[in-house]
Amino acid sequence: MKYVSCKHLEHGIAFFSRNIECCCISSHEGGGQIECVHDYFGEPIDWDNFFAQRRKIRDLHKSGEIYSKCKGCYYLEERDWDDEDYFCEMLIGHWSHCNCNCIYCYTDEDKYYFNTREFYHIGPVIQDMLDKNLIRNGGEITFGGGEPTILEEFEDLLNAFISHGINNIRIHSSGIKFSPAIYQGLSEGKVTTIISIDSSTPETYKRIKNINTFSKVRENIEKYAKANGPLYVKYVLMPGFNDTLEEIQGWLEHCQAAGVKRVAFDIEDHWFKANRNHIPQHVYDLFDYVVKNHSYYGLNEYQLYERAMNLREDRKKCENNG
Repeated sequence: MKYVSCKHLEHGIAFFSRNIECCCISSHEGGGQIECVHDYFGEPIDWDNFFAQRRKIRDLHKSGEIYSKCKGCYYLEERDWDDEDYFCEMLIGHWSHCNCNCIYCYTDEDKYYFNTREFYHIGPVIQDMLDKNLIRNGGEITFGGGEPTILEEFEDLLNAFISHGINNIRIHSSGIKFSPAIYQGLSEGKVTTIISIDSSTPETYKRIKNINTFSKVRENIEKYAKANGPLYVKYVLMPGFNDTLEEIQGWLEHCQAAGVKRVAFDIEDHWFKANRNHIPQHVYDLFDYVVKNHSYYGLNEYQLYERAMNLREDRKKCENNG
C-alpha cells in the first residue's frame, strides 16, 4: 500500500540506556524519538506488543494523517511499504562510556556520571531477535552510544551479526582504540566505520576532544584505510572552534595523505538548533566547499548527516521562496 512513512518507522529500532525507540531522528519539527518500550534494562521483549504499538502509527499514516512526532522529517516519503514486522534499521546506543571527551557530546554535562553509569547487556536480546529472524538485510545496524570498541560485548555482537549474514553494519568510533574486528569487517565490505576527528591540528582537536590523542587517531585512520573498505572520516562543524576554511582544508589534506576515500560532514547539534533560522553565510560556504571540492582531495564520496541535510533543505526552501 502506498502511503507516507519512513524506513525507521516501518522497520527501525533504537536501543538506549533506559528505553527502546523505533525512531532516533530528532532535528525536525515533530522531534521524533518515538518510544516503544519504557524503563528498559535488558529484559526479554514482547515483540508482538512492540509491533502492535508501531502498527498504530502506521495505520495513522495509512489514513492520510502524519503522526505528530514525525511532522517535518525529511525521511518521510510516499511509496509502497511492505506490511511485515521485522527490523532492518537498528541503532545500538545503550551505553555512554567513552575514551574521548568531546565537548559537543550529550555526556559533556557530567562526564563522570556518563562514564560510570550502569548499562545492560544487550547480547541476549539481540540473539533472541536473530533466532526469531527479526533482523534482516536491507538497512543498517548502527553502533552509536559511547565508544563501541571499549564495550565488553562488542566483538561478540559484531561476530553474531556477520555470522547471521548481516552485511551492512555501521560503527561510529573515536578512533582512539584500534579494533582488529573492525579492520576485518572493513576488508570484507560488511562494516562501515566513521571516525570523527573534527580538526586538522592537535590544538583544535584538544579544544574539542579534551584529550591529546590526535596523532593516535590519525595513525589508526591510516591503518583502517589500508583495509580498502567503507571508512569515513567525519568533521563536526562547531562555530567558534573549527569553522575556518584553513581547518577544513587541512582536514581534507590529512584524509588524502592517509589514503581515505570517503568523508562525512555534520554541524554541532545544540548550535544548529539555536541558530537554524539565521545560519551565517560562512557556514554555508564551508559546507559548499566540502561538497564541491572533495574530489580535488582524492575523495570518492562525501556523506551529509542529519543536521547538514536539514541545512541543505532549509536553503532550498529559501531559494524556492525567494
